[in-house]
Amino acid sequence: MYTLSLNLGYESSNLGHLLGVQEFMYKFGYRTSAGTWVISTTDQQLLTIAGFIGLGGAAIATGILSDFLGRRKTILLGCLLCFGGIFLQFFAQSIMMLFGGKILSGLGYGLGHSIGPVFVAEIAPVRFRGVCLSIVNVTITLGQWCNALAIYFCQNLSSDMAWRIPVVTQVLFPTVLLLIGIPFLPESPSWLVFNGKLDDAAKSLRVFNGKDYDTDKAIQILETALEEAKQAEEKKARWIETIQGVNRRRTLLSCMGFACQQLIGASFMAGYVSYFFVLAGVHNPFGMGQMVYSFELLGNMCAWPLIERVGRRRILLSGMIFMTTTLLITGCVSLIKGSAALKAIVSLMTIWAFVYQMTAGAVVFAIAGETPSPRLRQKTFALNVTTANILSTVVQLVLPYLINTDKANLGGKVAFVFFGPSVPCCIYLYFCLPEMKGRNVAEIEEMYRKKLPARKFGDYKCEVTTVGSNYDKELEC
Repeated sequence: MYTLSLNLGYESSNLGHLLGVQEFMYKFGYRTSAGTWVISTTDQQLLTIAGFIGLGGAAIATGILSDFLGRRKTILLGCLLCFGGIFLQFFAQSIMMLFGGKILSGLGYGLGHSIGPVFVAEIAPVRFRGVCLSIVNVTITLGQWCNALAIYFCQNLSSDMAWRIPVVTQVLFPTVLLLIGIPFLPESPSWLVFNGKLDDAAKSLRVFNGKDYDTDKAIQILETALEEAKQAEEKKARWIETIQGVNRRRTLLSCMGFACQQLIGASFMAGYVSYFFVLAGVHNPFGMGQMVYSFELLGNMCAWPLIERVGRRRILLSGMIFMTTTLLITGCVSLIKGSAALKAIVSLMTIWAFVYQMTAGAVVFAIAGETPSPRLRQKTFALNVTTANILSTVVQLVLPYLINTDKANLGGKVAFVFFGPSVPCCIYLYFCLPEMKGRNVAEIEEMYRKKLPARKFGDYKCEVTTVGSNYDKELEC
């Protein structure tokens, strides 16, 4: 279910890596008066906007398509769109062909990325839900690392294959999903219950949990949660409901998690770290990029045992405070010239990347998956992806002006740019982020419906216990 998130990670970092490949610069760039080859800032922005259009369009379309077609068929459509976009980029002869290919593939992996966490939130047992949702960030990081590896091994080829091979390599992910995943993937039980297909929902639950699984109790919980969410309104969810009443709070919290990722510098580390190392004069910049991605993956794995033991609030808040402090230190160190300062900056960026993946990178997906109302979950997550996409695009449009040597050339001082907005993000999370560890969907519905302050979520005793608590006890066995 997370396979197309590999494409998201791969594609989101691809442009930043290709900017360090000479054959790509020769094909689409120009030679400056100083004798160096560069891609114009306008073309960089155009390719960045292509990703925004594709992913943004997918985020909106997913909420409609998944309600109409179901989760499984939406993922299948995403695979087919990915194929078209990847091959259009592979055969590209101009920036505009790359532009079109990025839009098409963005639509494809955007559908998969938007539906994956929603699907998992609907099928994962309560005690494993946080870990299962955090895995989406692992796949994004793996996609980024796979892209960096492809660039690393192809960078010295003396032909267009130096950049075409890294572009087409990502076709592996939707191919595996299409051949191995889709044929054996059942439909979401929640979607089936919501559409009145209870027998099919029972079959789907047995696929995920085994043939001896008590589907009657599981379906009863789903029906209870959906009934709480409907609130005697129409059966079909409307977009406007995501910002009405108590759902406004839930939507804002979900979107703010992804906003915090971008405002603290996630897009810079994901897409421009190797290019930054090239501009900074770091020896073997692509090799150093491999080191950063390896630490990111390690950080992801460290989050798995923590997310259900420590809780979402404590992990995210402590991580944000640490990363904010690290940004301030990095900016101050960059004011010092010399090789020692450069080594310190690389070390600080690596530590930042590790902590990010262990905290904000992993936990935000858990929060986004369990915060929305069940009947508005897909539409709310579409708004989450749109929020992240808009902010990521803005950051990536501005970054060339900040770090390119023919523009502001800030170097490590770019950390100050991200330090500014990260401070209010920490303040917001402190006052507004509740703890939802160990809660089932019916309990979360009750706490939001009663408008509990964030600080009271952790200790609140829910009234919805008849089905939910018995069900959770069985899961613990």
